[in-house]
Amino acid sequence: MKFNIYKASPFLLEKINVLCILLWKGKKEYEQVASTIPDKALSQAILTLAQESNQYAYELSSQIQTMGGVIPNGNDGATDPQSGTKVFQDGNEVLTFSENEKKMVTAYQEILKESFLFEGLRKMIHYQLNGILCAFTQLKLLNSLKFQ
Repeated sequence: MKFNIYKASPFLLEKINVLCILLWKGKKEYEQVASTIPDKALSQAILTLAQESNQYAYELSSQIQTMGGVIPNGNDGATDPQSGTKVFQDGNEVLTFSENEKKMVTAYQEILKESFLFEGLRKMIHYQLNGILCAFTQLKLLNSLKFQ
């Protein structure tokens, strides 16, 4: 009996690898920011974003392995431990860390442009993109309420 396992192109695997690394890096940064914010609700919202980023990265790394690729190291692109030591007081400062949003959205869109993307992976990428966008939107809304 022979199994028909989907093998992805190296270009697609590289794009998914980049997205995984971005998600893990974002998770670390969000955790650092959340630990310095005195507002509990905002801190919890940022930790939720960190948890989603971690979950999505692990889902993608499982897909990479299934498609015959090498799983990226979650420590790639690790952030400097000293970068999260500042206490954020102002809403505009808090959202400066969300510059990752544009990078992540772009990475997701690059994957979705691939013509050889099978339907299951396409659906997963879509729900992850929607989840990340929703989490960032919730964070921005909560932030705008807290600092007005």
